[in-house]
Amino acid sequence: MAKKEKKAPSRDIPLPVRCALWDMSAGRCERCNRLVYRDPTTKELANISEAAHIIGFSEDGPRGEKELSAKLAKDVGNLMLLCRICHRTIDTNKAAYPISLLRQLKREHESRVEIQTGVDKSRFSHILLYGANIGDLARRLSYDDAAPALFPLWYPADTTPIALLGSSSTFRDRNDVFWRTESEHLENWVAQQVLPRLASGDIRHLSIFALAPQPLLIQLGALLTDIPPAEVYQLHREPPDWCWAEQSDALEFIMEEPQRTDGVPALVLALSADVTDERITTVVGQDAAIWRLTVEAPHNDIVKSRDHLRAFRDTVRPLMDRIKAKHGQGTPLHVFPVVPASLAVEFGRIQMPKAHMPLCIYDQNKDRGGFIKALKIGHGAGT
Repeated sequence: MAKKEKKAPSRDIPLPVRCALWDMSAGRCERCNRLVYRDPTTKELANISEAAHIIGFSEDGPRGEKELSAKLAKDVGNLMLLCRICHRTIDTNKAAYPISLLRQLKREHESRVEIQTGVDKSRFSHILLYGANIGDLARRLSYDDAAPALFPLWYPADTTPIALLGSSSTFRDRNDVFWRTESEHLENWVAQQVLPRLASGDIRHLSIFALAPQPLLIQLGALLTDIPPAEVYQLHREPPDWCWAEQSDALEFIMEEPQRTDGVPALVLALSADVTDERITTVVGQDAAIWRLTVEAPHNDIVKSRDHLRAFRDTVRPLMDRIKAKHGQGTPLHVFPVVPASLAVEFGRIQMPKAHMPLCIYDQNKDRGGFIKALKIGHGAGT
C-alpha cells in the first residue's frame, strides 16, 4: 500500500485574523505606510495588500524556523500587513530584514495607529497652508511636511489641507499689481474657504503654515484674527523642518521709543535683521516718530519654540496700545516688518480693527531700492 504524502499546511489566513490585521494597521503598509486599498498611481480602489509572515510560513521559507513556523503561521502577532512591493523587498533581502527589525516595524506602526485613532476630537487640528512667491522664488508647502510638526500636541483633522498656494498671477512683488492681486485673492480665499467653516464649527482649531511676502502674512493673520483657536508654525533652517523645540532659551525683546511723538508714527519690527532709521525716514519723512521692536542679535532663524511666539504676542499687545495712546487711534501706523514668517502672521492676528490704529505695511524690495508701500489694513490706512 502506497504511503500517503504529508499534506502541506494551508496558506489561507482565517478571515477574523485578516480583519484584525487590517484594523491594527489601519489599512496601511507597516513598512512604507502606503495605503493598501488604493492604487498608488491612479488612486482607484484596489487591494494591493499581502499578509506577510515575520517568522516564515514554513521552515524553508524566508526567516523560517523549524519549531515556530507552523505554530505561528496564522498568529496575528506574527503577521504584517504590507504592500506587494514591501513584501517582496523583505523576502528578497532577508539579511537586511531580520525578525527583530520586522517586529520593531510592526510594533511601532501599530502603536502609532492605536494612539492616533484613540485621540479625542478636541485634539484635532485642520492644517492651513498659505504660500505666495517671494521675489522670484516659488515656495513649496505640503501636507506631508507640515503634519509631523503637529505631534504630539495636535493631530491632523483631515488628510487634505486647507490650501492656498499662490494665485494664477505671473506678477512678482516688485510690481504694484502683485499686491492688489494677491491681497484680493487671499481675502476672497479666507472669506470663502475658511471663515464659513470656522463659523459652522466644522473647524475647531487651525495649524497655520505660511511662506509669503511679509505684508501678505500680516494680512493673513489679520483676516483670521486671534479669535479662533490656532497655532502658527515656523519653517526652521537648522534643522530644516516645521517642528517646535521642546525647550529653548528665552527670547528677550527690546522696545525703543522715539524721543518725539509729533511726527508720522512708524513701527519697525527688526527681528530678522537690523533696520537703520535712514531706511524709514527715506520713505515716510525726516520727522518720523520711529518705534522699534528688536532683539540683541537679530537673525532669520530666531524663533525656535512656542514660548517665543507667546513672548512676542505678550510684548506686541501692550506696545500697540502704547503707540495708539501717543498718536491717536485714527492715525495710520506705518509698519516695516523684517521678521520670521510666523511672527508676521502673529502680528496680523493681534490686530483688532475696531480698537487699533489702521496699518500701512511696507515690503523690503531690493529691485526698487528699499521699502515700498505694499498693503493697507484698517480704515484710513492710506491717508
